[in-house]
Amino acid sequence: MRRAAAISLIAVIIIAGALAAARSRTGSPPQQQNVQQQEPGVQQPNVQQQELGVPQQPGPGTNEPGVQQPGPGTGAQALPAVVKPGDFFPLYPGSRWQYLGEGNEYATFKREVLYARGDRAQIREDNGGTVSAAVFKITEDAVTRVFFQGEAYEGTNFLDHEPGENVVILKAPLAAGTRWETPNGPREIVDVNATVDTPAGKFENCLKVKLEGTGSTIFEYYNEGVGMVKREFISGSTRVTSTLESYEITPAG
Repeated sequence: MRRAAAISLIAVIIIAGALAAARSRTGSPPQQQNVQQQEPGVQQPNVQQQELGVPQQPGPGTNEPGVQQPGPGTGAQALPAVVKPGDFFPLYPGSRWQYLGEGNEYATFKREVLYARGDRAQIREDNGGTVSAAVFKITEDAVTRVFFQGEAYEGTNFLDHEPGENVVILKAPLAAGTRWETPNGPREIVDVNATVDTPAGKFENCLKVKLEGTGSTIFEYYNEGVGMVKREFISGSTRVTSTLESYEITPAG
């Protein structure tokens, strides 16, 4: 009897084990591991991989090395229509500007408005080597140099002289991209929000005008109510600058 009972107990254990194994085979398969397994010691790239050879683009709020991104409220491309070119080229009699030069002995010069009548005004410019005279005409949409005398030491009034040239210095609309032709090459407004530091002070919201010459480039900066605050001449490795040192604007009473 005892032997039969033992044999029966062993049979029950074997059958139970077989049933458990069958249930294991017919049940859910083990959870599959992630396909993108990480090799030991190798860091996997982000899911959004970049193409080979393409530099990573800066994320929001980051800057490219050496490139200053414009902040909020900067980068204006046009000035209000009520602002006229003449506002950046005040020509009141008695107004004076003194410029400090670098790179050339004649880069230091001074200007003075000698005469003004109607839409015209005459400027005397003295660079220590020569004195010149220029007559400018101011209209709603442009500042134009209509007369130039390379040597004018006597202070002669040229307002009534016949126009000898037609060089547009500033032109509406006062917006980045405004471009026009002159006898000396094309001129273009490339910025209306430039900031210029000078011995006469810091000037913001300046017009930056580019003049492309033969083998050279000139940048002129104009501030509303002040006039030209800086001029840069660049030709190869040569750079000549004239920066506003002092000024006095005498509006008509």
